[in-house]
Amino acid sequence: VEDLVRALKDLDIPVSGVDRMVLIEQMAVMDLVALGRFLLLPQDSLTLATVLKSPLVGLNEDQLFELAFDRGDRLLWDALRDHAGADSAFGTAFDMLETLLKQTDFRSPFSLYSHVLTALDGRRKLLGRLGMDADDPIDEFLAQALEYERSHAYSLEGFLHWLERGKLEVKRELEQASRNTVRVMTVHGAKGLEAPVVFLPDTMQTPDKKNETF
Repeated sequence: VEDLVRALKDLDIPVSGVDRMVLIEQMAVMDLVALGRFLLLPQDSLTLATVLKSPLVGLNEDQLFELAFDRGDRLLWDALRDHAGADSAFGTAFDMLETLLKQTDFRSPFSLYSHVLTALDGRRKLLGRLGMDADDPIDEFLAQALEYERSHAYSLEGFLHWLERGKLEVKRELEQASRNTVRVMTVHGAKGLEAPVVFLPDTMQTPDKKNETF
């Protein structure tokens, strides 16, 4: 399904996304979860690298290489601290993450992520790189944070474990999408819509470009 949506976007064909999604598999949610994992364990250099490359921080490949290369047995977090005064991008990243680290134990998961997405402009950054399709997963992620807090003690680690274990499947309300966009849906979800044009892709065999038929 993701390949279909990506191919449509590559061809500049307006597409409203898919009608069902596994929340934890959405890129925006994966970036938010990675941030949470870093805040729980700053010593995890691989997770920090993921966060630094994500839209939430936005370092590029060259900047990440500068941090990671030839640092010996130092943690990536220590390397970022050492570089914080040398480059404005490193300094901004370090200040943001250090501030969040200090707040993690005092904020609920919903409060923490709401702060990241609003005060720290995280939603705009995610949508800027991932497109408007990321908006629904972000909203559902926040909704799940609230749902978790209704029945559990506030705990970032507990929330992330609960979210990943549940593998929630979300149904998007594509009925509100523009009529001039492609909607990628299951057969069951498409029943009764009576769209003027319907494509049924053959997903049971490998595409053969030598014998394309329409």
